[in-house]
Amino acid sequence: MTHPLLQNSFGSRPQLLQDDVYPEGIAALDLAAEASTLLLGTHTGTLVLLDRKGQQLARERGFDGIQSLAWSDAGNFGVVALQGGRLRCVNEKLVTKWEVDLTGDVIGVALSPFGSHIAVSTESSRVHIVTTDKKEVAKFETVRPLQFLHFLHERAAVLGAAEFGHLCCHTLDGKEEWEERIMNNVGNMAVTGDGKRILLSAFNHGVQVLNSSGKQKGSFAIDGIPDFVAVARNRRRLVARTIEQRLYWLNFDGEVSWGGDLSADPPLHLAVSPLGDRLFVATQSGRLMQLMW
Repeated sequence: MTHPLLQNSFGSRPQLLQDDVYPEGIAALDLAAEASTLLLGTHTGTLVLLDRKGQQLARERGFDGIQSLAWSDAGNFGVVALQGGRLRCVNEKLVTKWEVDLTGDVIGVALSPFGSHIAVSTESSRVHIVTTDKKEVAKFETVRPLQFLHFLHERAAVLGAAEFGHLCCHTLDGKEEWEERIMNNVGNMAVTGDGKRILLSAFNHGVQVLNSSGKQKGSFAIDGIPDFVAVARNRRRLVARTIEQRLYWLNFDGEVSWGGDLSADPPLHLAVSPLGDRLFVATQSGRLMQLMW
């Protein structure tokens, strides 16, 4: 039987593997590609770690004011940005290793695949690169604040994108490798596992596809105005969300295999499994669904 939220959809219907509700609401989530664990934070300041079956592995309270979080692919470290510029690093059991207060609100965080380094950007256009044992290895400024950060898997570098006008790549010592001007607004950024494709949800310009140097390669055109995109590491699948609260599940040829109108309970946070066979959806009501094709 089709879940009520998925009834207004078309294409190859997914199997519903998980359907849980967090009444307090889900503030942020991230998926560990290697460990197959999902970290989520609630609006009441609780971190919850789940395995691929949706079973709870750990839970910790006391993280009030969660703005964003990142979870390493290895599932050994996490970083949580809280209101007021506070940053906390946690281990695989969600126990706080350390915390620090930064000047200005944190607007972007990322963790390297094996959990060795953290990138954090602030509203003042400053980016800090810190090891998970709290050693700062680089600090640099960009022409615009970077809302979106992503560590590359193939080499030691971090990508950053602003909401408008700026895309860049820096080594972990802070040296800029390249930068590109972006002539459209950006809802978010996603990167394939090999780093060869950078995807930007670009609203009226569709889902923009760039190469590893930030050069335009094309775009995915979907029905609606995309404001979020997530991608499988193996470049098999991606999901795009539109401001009309529709989801599109498509391959890298642009073929949509499934689409759905979720406006009855808008999807806020999305993650795609590394093999591109599962989609994690967190909705406005606090529902967490795991869909599999």
